[in-house]
Amino acid sequence: EEEEEEEEEEEEWHTALEGLVKSLRARPGDVAVAVSGSVALAWICERKVKPRGALNSDIMSSFVMVMRAHPKHADVAEAACFMFTTVAKGGGEMVRDCVIKTGAPLLIVMVLRQFSQHEGPPAEVEGALRRAVDALMVVGLDEASTAGAVRLAGAPAALEAIGQRYPAGSSLSVSAAAAVAAV
Repeated sequence: EEEEEEEEEEEEWHTALEGLVKSLRARPGDVAVAVSGSVALAWICERKVKPRGALNSDIMSSFVMVMRAHPKHADVAEAACFMFTTVAKGGGEMVRDCVIKTGAPLLIVMVLRQFSQHEGPPAEVEGALRRAVDALMVVGLDEASTAGAVRLAGAPAALEAIGQRYPAGSSLSVSAAAAVAAV
């Protein structure tokens, strides 16, 4: 009976994930939906249940839609990269294939490039950069084609700019240096 309850609860969480994906895909241009939907999806995937089957592909395509709708919005980039990282890490071969097919690694580099050149106070974009660096580390840099595409798209220069802009020894600077080494 306890096992049956666990299965029922898991189904409810998957239904919630499906609803969030539908919301993100229906209204990718709405900042509030993009931020809250991405964070809620990430939270569920991190704490309750891993997506399964086609839902992985739907989540990755939602990431792409949201990022394309808001290429210069730091809060959206931060939330979407959080969602991406949560789903992509430990997701297995199917998730890795979805990541590559959607072009997500290049969108993550776009975030790095965009916000590493931010002219305002560094604190305004630090969260987005931190989440984008985390996302870059789970895109499958161990595959030569993905690593090459990320390099050609400008990730090393963006990561080096981040390392120069933020204090040496700060968590973001250290993460950026590790990402440069991985790329």
